[in-house]
Amino acid sequence: MIPLLLLCLYFTWRAIDFPLHDFANYYFGSTFLANGTFDTAIYFPFLFNQSIADLGQRSVFASYAPNSPFLALLFLPFSFFKIGIAKLIFNVLSSALFLFGLNRWVWFYKINPTYLLLIPILFFVPIKNELLFGQVYFLLFFLLSESWIAYEKKQFKLMAVCLGLAVVLKIFPILLLLVFLFRKQFRPLLYVLISIGTLILISILVGGSAIWLFYVSQVLTKAAQGEISEAYVDNYQSVFMFLKRLFVFDSVENSTAFLNCPLLFSALVLAIKSIVVVAGYYVSKKSTASLLVISYWILTMLLISPYGSTYTFILLLFPFFALIKSNISIQKKTIGLLLLLAINNVPLAYFAGLSFPFSYLRLLCFLLFTGVVISLCYKHISFKITTIVGLIFLLIIFGWKKNGTETLTELVDKDAPILIYDYTVTLNQLTYFYWNENGKNSKTIPFKSNQSTKAGLSNNQVFYKGKRILSDHNNKLKPMVIDNNVLIYLSDQDRGIGFYNLRKIRIH
Repeated sequence: MIPLLLLCLYFTWRAIDFPLHDFANYYFGSTFLANGTFDTAIYFPFLFNQSIADLGQRSVFASYAPNSPFLALLFLPFSFFKIGIAKLIFNVLSSALFLFGLNRWVWFYKINPTYLLLIPILFFVPIKNELLFGQVYFLLFFLLSESWIAYEKKQFKLMAVCLGLAVVLKIFPILLLLVFLFRKQFRPLLYVLISIGTLILISILVGGSAIWLFYVSQVLTKAAQGEISEAYVDNYQSVFMFLKRLFVFDSVENSTAFLNCPLLFSALVLAIKSIVVVAGYYVSKKSTASLLVISYWILTMLLISPYGSTYTFILLLFPFFALIKSNISIQKKTIGLLLLLAINNVPLAYFAGLSFPFSYLRLLCFLLFTGVVISLCYKHISFKITTIVGLIFLLIIFGWKKNGTETLTELVDKDAPILIYDYTVTLNQLTYFYWNENGKNSKTIPFKSNQSTKAGLSNNQVFYKGKRILSDHNNKLKPMVIDNNVLIYLSDQDRGIGFYNLRKIRIH
């Protein structure tokens, strides 16, 4: 454990002078909860960053989505310290829990401790970024590992508390409930549901119900579509984004799509989700290797998630242990470990300059690694039934989801920054205002106009002269009609909540 301990200590120290990064999201969310201003505005990045700037904090670009409101409650004790001290304390505590959980996991499953020496090498970048960014995946690993050990010991109440915390921390661990469902273990399933409900209720009593309703109805909806900031983010290296690059055309961000068929994209995403869940049914029911079961579901969580990051791969420790504990040949283990080394440590910058699909080489390594782990349990899976279920869901979405008449809009400025929050139009020019880590900025571009008229906005629907012009459910601001024939407005269409861009559409 000593090399791993030293690595954690080193990057905990380095994090002191490192930019606040993701930790700012958690810290200021809890700060606003403490001072009574924690509401739905926190999910709109301009309002969130403006409130942070009002506190005197500079050089911060924060975005609270897709975090749950519970995260603000969890970080509430840290809000009483200055942010630098708070980040240091959090990193020390999360590192201690991570090392404790890792040690418990090794001894519980009787894993040769010598393999711990590989972790600082195989997981170097995830550990580094976890601590520099002030992320929560050390804590998540601890909660998941402790919940699974408690489940193995039939300590269902302790298991429910740990897994419930993991779910309200990051929603995707809820997939583990399928293990109990597939095994018809309804008592632990009930305990976890009670735990999740209790934690949410406590959060509601502290922060109110409105923000939870907003989180469920809007934040999770956009997060499920990979809309955290921009529409296309290759850095996520997810199956979702890969398929979106293939089948969802965009004149600005994805003009080289292989085929413009959003319906096929949606159908494939649903089919893949159904396939891995059905395969998980067989693994959960028939496999006696507990390490393999949780490893399969961890890989499933990462596989179907629309977004990803380096620190997320801390969770690959579970399949790492399943791999080294297995009875497969040394050659296969070596291949798996080399793939893990590449997934975790090869910089994305090496792929970024490559053309699609070669820009997704890390995803390829992840899929190959997943294949190696699944090869450990493939005898338990009925591939015939799994394939049939996938095809059924593929056909269902084609039959159920119709291609509607889409309102085609264009971007006013194709090179616009990620977050525009306001704009003005004067004679033959448009000035928009945007926010980045340096605060407020502006840019003026040519824009032909003689007169402008405000349009109506009600429930995110745009009206002009009594007629509804736009009917999508994206958040919108400041609709304006130019020369009676062009509507311009701010919209977070295909983006994360509140990440507005300027769009226009001809109305006559």
